[in-house]
Amino acid sequence: MKGVFIMKKTMGILLAAAIVASLAGCTKISTPETTAAPAATEAASSENKETEAEAAASEAPAAEPEVKLIGAHVNTTDSSYQAGFEAMKEKLEEISGGRMTVEIHPNGELGGNESELVEKMATGTVDMIVTAPNFVATTGVKEADLFSIPFLYTGMDHWTAVVDGEVGQTVSDKINGAGTFHSLGYWSCGTREYFGVKPVNTVADFKGVKIRVQDSEAVRSVWSALGANPTTLAYNELYSGLQNNVIDAAENDLGNILLQKFYEAGPYVSLTDHDIATRLYLIGAQKYNSLTDEQKAWVDEAAAYACTEQRAFDKKLNDEALEQIKANGGIVNEVDKDELIAACEEARAAAAEKLGATELYNKVNEAAK
Repeated sequence: MKGVFIMKKTMGILLAAAIVASLAGCTKISTPETTAAPAATEAASSENKETEAEAAASEAPAAEPEVKLIGAHVNTTDSSYQAGFEAMKEKLEEISGGRMTVEIHPNGELGGNESELVEKMATGTVDMIVTAPNFVATTGVKEADLFSIPFLYTGMDHWTAVVDGEVGQTVSDKINGAGTFHSLGYWSCGTREYFGVKPVNTVADFKGVKIRVQDSEAVRSVWSALGANPTTLAYNELYSGLQNNVIDAAENDLGNILLQKFYEAGPYVSLTDHDIATRLYLIGAQKYNSLTDEQKAWVDEAAAYACTEQRAFDKKLNDEALEQIKANGGIVNEVDKDELIAACEEARAAAAEKLGATELYNKVNEAAK
């Protein structure tokens, strides 16, 4: 019995040893798995951090432009002025790689009229504007008002040749030399036409017509030369003035004739094309001169692009307005413009002489040939 007991005891010890050995073997097999798990977790964590960093970088705001130009105009956001400024902004950001931009203020936000914008740009409050020539003339460059004289052009091609040619460059040089502004080019602002209670086609048709015109000696003198009776009237009284026979006719661009419904009170729209309205695109001289040569080149290139885009947009607006006026009942007729231009030649020459711009006026006429 004692021997059996010893044998059983020995077998128990051997069995216990085998179990321990087995357990020890499982521990060795599982060790690589338990040590590999933290390493995999660490790698995944590192990858997640890199992804998060990339996402944060892509969502981070872009660096501020080195130069922000403040641009302002008095027209609405659906106007050709706005289209021109937006083209300037787009092109300037593109060619500068985002280092320059334009902040646009439409609707008279920084000045309710162009004379106020001219003053603000002269003091550096505004960097870029578009304005009528007469406002620049008041700053000492009176030759700029040459562009306001009626019946100056035979058509759009003539206008383009003038403003983009020697005459436009000469006026720009005078503006630049005066030291307040730097010229960036010329924009168009519609083509002004006659409208009234009766149509006109020849010079004889203007005789005695009481026409409301802009308050300008040069403008009045030209209409008088055609035999008309030019007068001034508040703009907000124009519609009722036609209705009540206070005036017989007026003149404006097709867009305003449409929007103000002037064709209702003066249904005859005669395409005199007497004023292809020129607007000067300007930047403050002090601001322009503060730029580097590279930045100036960017501004010049973007401005040239903006001039092209603005003119195309403005033409489209005018073409659409003309068709809409016809659709709404306006009675449109062509005019013998050559006769009208010839009839007021002396008046135009006299107006140019008063501006000290006779030589430029002669070059305008030469550009039509």
